[in-house]
Amino acid sequence: MIYIISGAVDEGKTGKMISIFRQVNQGDGFVSQKIFTDKNPGNFTGYEIVRLTTGERKVLAHKTAGLPDGWDEVFRCGPYHFSKAAFDFARDIIDDIIANGIEPIFIDEIGPLELAGKGFAHILEKVLKTGKGIYISVRNHCVEDVIKTFNIRDHRIVPVSEDDEKSDYLYFE
Repeated sequence: MIYIISGAVDEGKTGKMISIFRQVNQGDGFVSQKIFTDKNPGNFTGYEIVRLTTGERKVLAHKTAGLPDGWDEVFRCGPYHFSKAAFDFARDIIDDIIANGIEPIFIDEIGPLELAGKGFAHILEKVLKTGKGIYISVRNHCVEDVIKTFNIRDHRIVPVSEDDEKSDYLYFE
């Protein structure tokens, strides 16, 4: 079963995914958390990938302003520069999960980049082929396109606002 955590931008999809991961108390994967500069806690600078079981992290995307020296850019989308090393890190996480038979698999977030064949598109395709239980987060306006593009059949939409306490998605098959 594929559980699609859906919500608007900044509605709490990542937080919901972390909450579900903690409640099911099994599986592994990664979330994409926002980065804020220490100099100005309100200054959002980008995203980092965080492995759920270890907390290991790698900067995924950074805004143009303050781009670190030696940045290993693989592509740019809008104001964000994306790191090749971070996509390699995400791929290595998923490869490790698959090799070790870990389930369910968590991937945050699938959206416009993946619909264009970039970002985590190849990782998601690999995970879907395993037949394992999967949790992905998707922006509301991308859900139908993600389902069609990745040919997702057996799925359940989990709105960010849905109560976790009594939900059947906490008991994946």
